[in-house]
Amino acid sequence: MAEISMRRVHGFEDPTDVRSRIEGLAEKVASRLGGTWRWEGDDAVCEARGAKARVGYDQEAISIDVSLPLMLRPLKGKLEGKIEEYYERYFCEG
Repeated sequence: MAEISMRRVHGFEDPTDVRSRIEGLAEKVASRLGGTWRWEGDDAVCEARGAKARVGYDQEAISIDVSLPLMLRPLKGKLEGKIEEYYERYFCEG
């Protein structure tokens, strides 16, 4: 089970627009953590330093689930804050 799980309404009608914003978010996270990301169906999956993040979407919302290795769990609060910041940057600017 994910240690961090968030679901936020995105407000976009075009799935292509949502996917491109998810790609921007995934590239930012991967470059910051030194990891990689890939598409698995409609989900972007990023892996770095033993952590695995999955960003998915539907017509209404973005879902973000992150599984953290034991050594990164003390940083959970800080990571949640960064995820919120990235969400605001990529999905709230319209």
